[in-house]
Amino acid sequence: MQCPECGESAADVRLMYCEQCGAKMPARPATAPRPSARNSRPSRPASEPAYASELMEEEEEDRRQRTGTHRPPAAAAAPVAAVEEDDGYTGPRWLKEVPGHSQSVLGVGVVVFCLALSILPFFPNVGVVGSLLTLVGGVAVVARELRRSGDAPGWVDSVPLVLMRPEVPAAYTLLLAALALKLSGFNLLLPIWVAGAVLVGLEQYKQVVEGPDGVNRLFDVRSLLGFPRVLALAGVAVCLIALYLPWGKMMADGSSLPANVPVPASVQGAPPELRVIPSNRPDEDSLYAGGGVITRSGWDVPASELPLLALLSLLVIAALHPEVERPAALRWVPLGAVSVSLLWALAGVRLAVGPFAFLFGLGAVGFYAVRHALARDEPGSGFPPEEGPYDDEPYDPEQDSETERDTGYSR
Repeated sequence: MQCPECGESAADVRLMYCEQCGAKMPARPATAPRPSARNSRPSRPASEPAYASELMEEEEEDRRQRTGTHRPPAAAAAPVAAVEEDDGYTGPRWLKEVPGHSQSVLGVGVVVFCLALSILPFFPNVGVVGSLLTLVGGVAVVARELRRSGDAPGWVDSVPLVLMRPEVPAAYTLLLAALALKLSGFNLLLPIWVAGAVLVGLEQYKQVVEGPDGVNRLFDVRSLLGFPRVLALAGVAVCLIALYLPWGKMMADGSSLPANVPVPASVQGAPPELRVIPSNRPDEDSLYAGGGVITRSGWDVPASELPLLALLSLLVIAALHPEVERPAALRWVPLGAVSVSLLWALAGVRLAVGPFAFLFGLGAVGFYAVRHALARDEPGSGFPPEEGPYDDEPYDPEQDSETERDTGYSR
């Protein structure tokens, strides 16, 4: 571009005045703008703010046009996304990845996780019997839920059909609630166990307990308030409370308390009758850490889950409706439960308030168990009557008249 005054050519076409003489340079001719995707779309009003998402979309559109690719229409992409997200499951999102979409399967997994943690020495445990029953019942509940959902793997067919009955998940829920009593205390395992038990119990209550065809129709819990069943209920309550009372003393490391030991031979002049009594040593003392004597409860006694499960099974049998048919051998189960509990208490009895309270409550339970075994619980208890030697012969009135004629007796 040349200056109209001095004729000097300007190196920069954007200059408005000549660098030599200062004259005004002529206006630059207007050029047509380069067409672009950004100019083709409607411009945004100046009053509206520029959002980051809109700017990113504009940059993405420019990049696609430079590379020659095109984004598919939104109408065509929407059905594909809908098909990917919709797999036929309409339940809660937190159960979408659970096998069978079952809340009970998730609860059983939580309980099994607690059993794995209980192996560690600083966690309580539910005992060998409790762990075995929990695992077997958990397998039965998971198999039943997978079969009910229609997504059952091959191993479900090998589970016995007797474990698929609705009474099994109901009993499993009661088992988890009972074993939670053994884990009671200030520990991390108890809330996790309770969470798993609640997951199983809420779903199984709706499926197998509630309703006219549920397990609830077989039981009458209010019958436990009548005599003599109320004695069994009160006795079981006393026994459970007694398990929280002191049952003797033990060493802080979990070992049994040693008996009185004789004085070492190095002590000169000590009579042989002199004994050394173990004393309580402070646990905070670094010299005697772990060597103190602590008081143990009934739950600290080995196999404490045996009387717990035995006494609860006794209450379950006592709560059955009289009209429910049951085998004759079932009448001896309460007496067997009392016997198992008595043997356990006598094996771990010590001079403490816990064992005596347990035996006191067990006496009331034993009174009911004896009456139940003799079929004196209540009329029509549902047990079939024992057949005598002449019970299978029908009564014949002609036989009495023939007997009278043979003996010569006449009225």
